[in-house]
Amino acid sequence: MPTIFFDFDSTVCIKESLDEVITLALKEYPEKKGLVERVEKITNQGMNGELDFKESVQARLEVCPLNLVHFTLTGQHLKHCITPGFTELMTWLKAENWDIYIVSGGFLPSIIPTIEILGLRTDRLFSNGLRLDEQENVTGVDESSLLWTNAGKTEVINHLKKARGLRDRLILVGDGSNDLAAYKSGVVDDFIGFGANVVRPKVKAESPHFVTSVEALRQVLEKIN
Repeated sequence: MPTIFFDFDSTVCIKESLDEVITLALKEYPEKKGLVERVEKITNQGMNGELDFKESVQARLEVCPLNLVHFTLTGQHLKHCITPGFTELMTWLKAENWDIYIVSGGFLPSIIPTIEILGLRTDRLFSNGLRLDEQENVTGVDESSLLWTNAGKTEVINHLKKARGLRDRLILVGDGSNDLAAYKSGVVDDFIGFGANVVRPKVKAESPHFVTSVEALRQVLEKIN
């Protein structure tokens, strides 16, 4: 059975989930516009490989106070922001007996609703967790997560290969430099850079395959499997 690992932000979802969480939290801030632009700049620096993953996430979490409710409300919003064609792609992959995983550097509460809409079990989702105080204010990241490293996707896929005996062809799909880095580590057999929502120049230049639509993604999967 072939196995496919999808990134979430700007791949399965058209949005960057943490950026959407922060935008919601900044709703009443008079300086919202400037802070949102700052967050977007940090995200792009991280996805383009100019900042490491942990530095990018920590810098965004520090922009304003966050509460669990910001993540859960964003999760309900993002389930309406699935990249066009992805629901049908998931149906096709299941019919073709692919083993499907979502591996994301985002946070569980803002991703789980979309996973459920796509008909995937939560044991097929690997993402980061939050540290909360008694009022459910965010105090940090759960540093025990396999993904809370700059090589997080490599760590998770290696773990799954051992724990679940994944042996057939392994393919990773994503838009960011951290996805490309996981491929270059040798943990998967092939990588498809995904540029339907945003094109990262480094990913486009260095991916063995690069697509700008879900239809083109399916065509590549049909050829390489």
